[in-house]
Amino acid sequence: MSLGKSVLDEAQRAFVRDWWKALQPRKLGDPPLSPELAGLDRGTRAELRRAADADALLMLSSTHLLADRLLALDAKRSGPFSRTSKDDSAHLKIALVAGVLAHVRDHGAGRKSAGLARQLGRASNDPPLMSELRFKRLLKAKEEADLLRQWRRAVALAGNEVDVAQLAADLLDWQIELDAPPVRATDGVRFRWANDYYLTTREQTAASGPAAIEELSE
Repeated sequence: MSLGKSVLDEAQRAFVRDWWKALQPRKLGDPPLSPELAGLDRGTRAELRRAADADALLMLSSTHLLADRLLALDAKRSGPFSRTSKDDSAHLKIALVAGVLAHVRDHGAGRKSAGLARQLGRASNDPPLMSELRFKRLLKAKEEADLLRQWRRAVALAGNEVDVAQLAADLLDWQIELDAPPVRATDGVRFRWANDYYLTTREQTAASGPAAIEELSE
């Protein structure tokens, strides 16, 4: 399904990838980190993973590093945060994303065309990585603590292999849409996730749009 217009542009996506890479173990021959990211390492990743809630995440410098750069890039293009969000609200949204991205172990080479929801569904006759009941709970998550818990669980079930830039964009879109729902449910990221999950389950047969919309509206 088409990704549509994203909250993150390519410059922001590139920084998300660089930020995430800086958290990973360094290998011989890896290019040096930029001065801005040089302070990040496996210890930083461990701190982010241990953070149990948004308040804990907002106490970490790595979270603010990600948020400040994304917001600075957003302001340059008059993006959705600079137009619609207060600075503290934007930092909170990005903090939750940082807490999820720290659990991704592999950037998802070879799976970049498939979003997380499609990975959670099932291809052919294989059982889904996430049960339909849990997936419905995921789609209905709204509170900060529940969002963080559900998103982290989804990443773990996907084998910690995710396109980090697309995941960050999706999770930010999700939170923005909770504040300002799209005019049409089919324009929302949760509908796209539902469509991707069930499309995979049904082996790319016709998507049941009305059923997915009904699930989101309950």
